[in-house]
Amino acid sequence: MVRFEEGRSISCPPLFEGEAYSQWSNVMKYFIQAQDFELWDIIEEGYIEAPKKKKKQRSENDTKGKLNSRAMHILLCGLNEEVSKKVSTCKRAKEMWEKLERLYGKEEKKDGAPSCANLLSSSKVDGVLALNEPEVSSNSCDSNSYSFEELQDAFDELFLEFKTMNSKFKKMISKLECENDFLLKTKLDFENQNEILKNDLEISKSSNCVLEKENLDLKVKLESLTKEKEIISNNSSCHIMAKCSHCHYHGHSLHTCPIKKRKSYRIRQVLVPKGTRDIEINVNGSKAIWIPKSK
Repeated sequence: MVRFEEGRSISCPPLFEGEAYSQWSNVMKYFIQAQDFELWDIIEEGYIEAPKKKKKQRSENDTKGKLNSRAMHILLCGLNEEVSKKVSTCKRAKEMWEKLERLYGKEEKKDGAPSCANLLSSSKVDGVLALNEPEVSSNSCDSNSYSFEELQDAFDELFLEFKTMNSKFKKMISKLECENDFLLKTKLDFENQNEILKNDLEISKSSNCVLEKENLDLKVKLESLTKEKEIISNNSSCHIMAKCSHCHYHGHSLHTCPIKKRKSYRIRQVLVPKGTRDIEINVNGSKAIWIPKSK
């Protein structure tokens, strides 16, 4: 009976100790996707915090922030102390993943792993790709030739890079299309506002012309009135003097007559004893009793 050894734990992420980055990155990618596909989207695409003006935007920021923190926690759990120190200052999961690729992905290519460009540009690729043929020349198996597994790994890397670049370019194109639509809408709005302002300007011009005509008419009337005033002031014979109906003098009216003001129509009444005068003014008698003044 064949006995199989125990495999890796499903709940623990693979540990990266600074070597074999390409193998570790593939295993870590599948591990994160098994946890949640949105976690891998956060690592691959990243996120930008929207302005916190509405409740929906706040809730979206909270969910994306939680996903980012979960992804960073998984990545840090899969790194040893030396590697985690180099990446611990990052604030985004995408930034952490890209920094690991810059630090350790390029080192593997420098150590001797064949790069995609070297494999495609080498003159021995045609001989290696002809492995499906029954006969293989001995010249193709020299020291500079590459194995089928190396070519397959290089092709897989190229295909993954192509997929990531394709997805990025598609998202960029969709964003540019949305921005283009927004700019077209704003352009139409500005054109409509421009037409409205032109109409308002024409209306204001027409009203300005009407006001200018009215101003000219008023100026003509004012000039005619000033001329009439001058004529009246020059010709003294044309002055019409007011005549008082009380004293029949010119120059004042009845209400302002000085002669009328001087006359007092009220008779001054004095209390006298009865029998002293022939004509008794107060026939009914006064209420007060007359008393002679003492000496």
